[in-house]
Amino acid sequence: MTDLIKKLSFALLISVTALSLVSCSQNAVSYQPSGLPGLIAFSSDRDNTLHIYTVKPDSTGLKSTSTDNQTFDGLPMWSPDGARIAFATSGSGDYEICTMKEDGSDRKQITSRQGWDGSPRWSPDGSKIVFVGQIKDEAGDPSYEIFMVNTDRSNLTQLTRGQEKEAPVEAAEESSQGHSHGGGIVIWNSVPTWSPDGSKILFASNRDGNGTVPVLYIMNPDGSDQKKLGFPSEIDGTEPDWSPATNKIVFVRGTAAKGDIWVMDAGSPFPNLTAKKITDNKDNNRSPVWSPDGKQIAFVADTYGDDDIFIMNADGSNIRRVTYDKSNERHPTWR
Repeated sequence: MTDLIKKLSFALLISVTALSLVSCSQNAVSYQPSGLPGLIAFSSDRDNTLHIYTVKPDSTGLKSTSTDNQTFDGLPMWSPDGARIAFATSGSGDYEICTMKEDGSDRKQITSRQGWDGSPRWSPDGSKIVFVGQIKDEAGDPSYEIFMVNTDRSNLTQLTRGQEKEAPVEAAEESSQGHSHGGGIVIWNSVPTWSPDGSKILFASNRDGNGTVPVLYIMNPDGSDQKKLGFPSEIDGTEPDWSPATNKIVFVRGTAAKGDIWVMDAGSPFPNLTAKKITDNKDNNRSPVWSPDGKQIAFVADTYGDDDIFIMNADGSNIRRVTYDKSNERHPTWR
């Protein structure tokens, strides 16, 4: 696989999702901070490759997790205890889910599936990982489905089967729209995020036939009881992240060229009525994730031309720039 093909393939891992809410069950586990120093991991195409870097929220201590220019790594996500990073990598020749320590050592391959795998998310207890995987039908047409696997590599399970639906989709990267394939239809279910108690998985999908605006679905961890959420109406959006500390969800609304970040209350019986836009500028704001204590949000914006990592307070105030390289920094995750 050439570098160009790898890069094009890696573009498919860019998160596209929709979003809506549900309150957690009453037996939610209490939030337990890791006790480790704050650190943001992100993917970057600096140095003519794609690797994962870590940096402190004050922009100091930048480190790369790899020196292998033949392998592309991206879409990082910290484990609940902050000890490991799950990510997508091209190291096996096909994009698979792996985990590693923060310095890039002790890499362990989790999936060995044919087809692109990305967007991993740990369960709150750290025992499972949900991710997005590409599958193809008999005609070779792809769809993107949500899978789950134990961190010991056992019990790989496909949770969604959106390819059985119909939805016209326009090609887009990192947007609220899906991907076309040879003029046909591509169904996607993407960017899963766990409820704080681990009882629900929230994700976006274009399966409902809308095609241009994804909406949020929710399901049980075994894939059962899949349904749209939102009352009195469904909630549109992409790239949700559910805070384990505050039971709020941050997400993106907009297009591939212009997104804004919103926050809503997952504990409300009417979550869409609590949704508030917290960015209001000309920038393309996307890929938001919570700080461990739920008081801040890291996100991506193109304020200075290239994509950089920024952080802000949970209400959208006090925006600060974290990365300064003339490259594209994406997919932050915060421990």
